[in-house]
Amino acid sequence: MENKENLLAKEHTIKQNRVWVRIASACNNKCIFCLDSEAQNNTFPSPEKVKKEISDWFIPWMENRVIISWWEASINPKFPEYISYAKSLWYDRVQTVTNGNMFWNLEFCKKVFSAGLEEVTFSFHSHNAEIHDYLVATPWAFKKSLRGLIYIKKYFPEVILNIDIVVNKINVDHLPDIIRFFKKLWVYEYDILQIIPFGRGFLEHKNKLFYDISEKVKVLHETWEFSKTEWMNIWTNRFPVEAFEWYEDLIQDPRKIKSEIMWEAYQMFEPFILSKWEKKPECYGPACDVCFQNDFCHSFMQNQYTQKIEKTLDYQVISWEEFPSQIYEKYWEKSEDFKKFIENSNKKLINIPKCLWWEGIYETYNDLQKESTLEDYTYTYIKNLYRKKSLRCSGCKYNSECKWIHINFIRSYGFDILKPIQ
Repeated sequence: MENKENLLAKEHTIKQNRVWVRIASACNNKCIFCLDSEAQNNTFPSPEKVKKEISDWFIPWMENRVIISWWEASINPKFPEYISYAKSLWYDRVQTVTNGNMFWNLEFCKKVFSAGLEEVTFSFHSHNAEIHDYLVATPWAFKKSLRGLIYIKKYFPEVILNIDIVVNKINVDHLPDIIRFFKKLWVYEYDILQIIPFGRGFLEHKNKLFYDISEKVKVLHETWEFSKTEWMNIWTNRFPVEAFEWYEDLIQDPRKIKSEIMWEAYQMFEPFILSKWEKKPECYGPACDVCFQNDFCHSFMQNQYTQKIEKTLDYQVISWEEFPSQIYEKYWEKSEDFKKFIENSNKKLINIPKCLWWEGIYETYNDLQKESTLEDYTYTYIKNLYRKKSLRCSGCKYNSECKWIHINFIRSYGFDILKPIQ
């Protein structure tokens, strides 16, 4: 039940209208893992453009949060002005994600918090100054950021503080110690991001930064264990879901793929769709082996799913549901009850693997040519093809033919519902 409670609590946050506003194409760090290094041109967008984005994306009937960020928002001289403007529009919360270099200055802190800044996400990639400064390629960065975090804790205790960590080969073994260090400073929320193969991180530092996640499952599980500690809240991004067996409530919401593709990776994937899969994305190649979006691209490029089923009243489709709460409402709350639902069905079930229902029939998407836009393509993948399995499934005799189970059933009931057949 703990898994369910955590999922439902996060579901509330995910349902917010989150508006990301970029106010800087520049940064005062030079992170060796930066995925956007090629896009930085040391400029700031016009105030008119920024304010238009802040106002246009506000939805009056929803809970609204604006994150003023990208790449380092705090170096824009108009940063406090944009905070004030967002508050004047009645945003429920104004947040920033920052490397923290500007927050060591107490006067700067006073200015942005009096303007209405309510939440700060600091980027710390180690609890060790030498390692952190190496990763961000900026001397004294750790000392400055840590002083800023302590200033906020001491002088602005009402401000919400959390930390994001980009996990890579250099810091992955120290990940639990990083959280222990900042937990002693009363930081209880963490966003843990797997490194992805874009920008200088992959082009210049691939061998230094990228690692085999299957070799680091133990230390990752030790890190995920903090999520079971009272007051602790852990979010994860861009990790393969197989790394979360027994910690399934930490699996990233599948709809996050859509926001990443439609915003961050639009320029790469739109030509891919318009060319009807003939023009591969710019990133296609060696990066695919270490990319979280690998299945998203390759399931369509390889045209894996072509079976068409003529459904009758004898069939029941076990379809995806957008939220775990909808799965619990439709298929019961406990995994045991879900399995009983399957066992007691008097119809042929579609989209259920053989270890749960003996026939293993899948409803699969048959006409890829209908997907004329990137948005349609992404929605189709999330709805029909975003299926996963346990690492244990590699030993199942049906593994090669199985198309597994939709990610939201794993998030809701855990990998343990899957029982490999020997």
